[in-house]
Amino acid sequence: MAETPVVIKVAYRNDEGVVGQLVDEVSEDVAGHELDGRDRRHLKRYPTVYIIRAKDAVRGRGGHGSQAEELVVYVGETNSIERRTVEHYSDETSYKTESNRRKWRVINHADDASMYVIAHSHFNKSLTLDLENTFMSYILASGAQRVSLVNSRGNPQDDYYTRKELPRLTSQIWRKLNGDDPELFPAESIIRDSAIFKASPFHCLGPEQREAEGTILEQVKAALGSDAQPGGALILVEGVAGTGKTVLLSHLFYRLQNEFAELGARDYEEDESSAREKGSAVLLVNHNEQVTVYNSIMLRLGLQGKSGVVVMKPTEFINKHSEPGHGKGLDRQDFPADPVDVALIDEAHLLLTAGNQSYRGSRNMLIDVMRRARVVVAVYDPNQVLRKEQEIGREMRDLLFPKERFDGGKTVGLKRTVQIGPAGCRVTNIMLEQQYRIDACEEIVAWIDDFAAGRGIGPIPKDSPADGHQPYEIKVFDSPFELQRAVEDKAITFDSSGRMVDDTDHGLSRVLATYDWEYKDGKAPAEGETWNVEIVQEGVGWVSADEDPLLDERREELRAQGRLFSMPWNYQLKHEPGEDVRGKSWAEQDHTLGECGSTYTIQGFDLNFAGVIVGPSVEYRDGKVVFNKNKSKNSKAIDGSDRPEENLRNELNVLLKRGVHGLYIFAVDEGLRNHLKKMATEGTRAALTET
Repeated sequence: MAETPVVIKVAYRNDEGVVGQLVDEVSEDVAGHELDGRDRRHLKRYPTVYIIRAKDAVRGRGGHGSQAEELVVYVGETNSIERRTVEHYSDETSYKTESNRRKWRVINHADDASMYVIAHSHFNKSLTLDLENTFMSYILASGAQRVSLVNSRGNPQDDYYTRKELPRLTSQIWRKLNGDDPELFPAESIIRDSAIFKASPFHCLGPEQREAEGTILEQVKAALGSDAQPGGALILVEGVAGTGKTVLLSHLFYRLQNEFAELGARDYEEDESSAREKGSAVLLVNHNEQVTVYNSIMLRLGLQGKSGVVVMKPTEFINKHSEPGHGKGLDRQDFPADPVDVALIDEAHLLLTAGNQSYRGSRNMLIDVMRRARVVVAVYDPNQVLRKEQEIGREMRDLLFPKERFDGGKTVGLKRTVQIGPAGCRVTNIMLEQQYRIDACEEIVAWIDDFAAGRGIGPIPKDSPADGHQPYEIKVFDSPFELQRAVEDKAITFDSSGRMVDDTDHGLSRVLATYDWEYKDGKAPAEGETWNVEIVQEGVGWVSADEDPLLDERREELRAQGRLFSMPWNYQLKHEPGEDVRGKSWAEQDHTLGECGSTYTIQGFDLNFAGVIVGPSVEYRDGKVVFNKNKSKNSKAIDGSDRPEENLRNELNVLLKRGVHGLYIFAVDEGLRNHLKKMATEGTRAALTET
């Protein structure tokens, strides 16, 4: 019985006999493992996973007809690799877009096409299907430039008796693939840190997410009748940070794109001259970092030929679907045109409810999107509203989020008709409750929730180790320097000799801070200078540099004494000349380890370890967490707002819930810092007593 998976590489050919012969001719797998009779039997007669790759010449960026090479990749699974290889040559019906059909023809006719075949004695249909989905997500996020994945859809599985072997087999197989081609198959730790991987549409949904997706698809189909009008249906997907809303939306969007493409494909076969799109879906994202991630995914899946076709910011979508000829500039935003069938909105709590320099419209971006889509599916977390211009009025809040919407513990609210926008709209609320981001016990999740919501700070619980689970780590630091060093240590994936360190305890980690230090986008404080998070040590305590009137005179002295902590805000440093940052979010870029992130760069993303500098706007007074708007620099959260403290509380909530495996905290406010240290001590004492 094979203890580890067997991975061989052969030429990709359409002749059944040739493929069998090629397998027989391979003497060892890609890692140098010598094949025996059992290995060949597993390769030819057992279920296998395979990865086909070929090169395609595509138009380059240099103009004048220049050509560049793109790697076209297909991941599959089969009960017979010989039979399935022949089937591929005659199968174009599985590929719903012309782009993917063309790429499949490239694979079929490329002279240099090759195929990895992967086998193991424990493989069964469910396990190979899950490996297929996992490797599609991995390759999607590989980071290799110009890679296109030619798969029509995933098929994630429910539970089965060998599922517990999936993580181990995935790692063993990927290490062998990495050894053969590290560019296409980079280290697994790099893949898992990728924002593209975390937003992949090929992830297996949990029971709660599957139920939500089924409900949404039912309602979408019901709402898209022949008389469907713009703004007819609104589905609000609620859930706190880390409850899998983005994965659900990505999965749902990919399913819709494939189903709409299927409709278009049938039309094309019936009458090529009258081929038309029978369904249309767009994905709207109001966060620059997430736009980059989603565009990269859709490009690699062949769902758009260039960025901004099916993924765009809400303002772009509103402008694109507005009638021309109504005055100049933004005036046309009040005249919707050419509605799409479905608009999905990620992080809908970031939509504007007031006009600005790029948006005029109805003064409510959600309503303007609804006027341009027959069905709107919006992911919304009221606890992540951060600015005055994102706040919704009480009347609209009561319509969209009535207190009784989940009566009886239901997670799908009753469908109701409300007057919102230009006409009556059928609204459904769906709640996601399962925590997917914070890999910790319920007590730790509750502790973070209580602190983030300002309800209180009790003894810090201790997580316990379990099979495949590293205990979640909460640490309180006396100094911002100590916090920074701890985060940098956790961010190390490779040691100085280039060997991978323990990637279960290391990975993507960054320093973050509440918006309590000055920052003006696109305008440096002075030539050659940066906007910084600055904290000064005074005696045994620390204060924000803003509270030191003599800082400019003492700056060099304090720096020499190690008493001035100064870290540039995000987007201040330049990346290294050789660093490729295309398609990467802020946290994934190597040079940003030297910057301090904010809600503007980290909202909606995961980190392995989040080091949060809790600035002076968060205080601890008389046994309570207090949010002091006078010490915040976040003018958009405060100026003109009826609930500035709530916006500051939401800002802290976003930052504290970024870490998957750990949360490191330094608090500038002495009262808060001392109480956190006391709670850390009490938590340790309680854990020792239980032991």
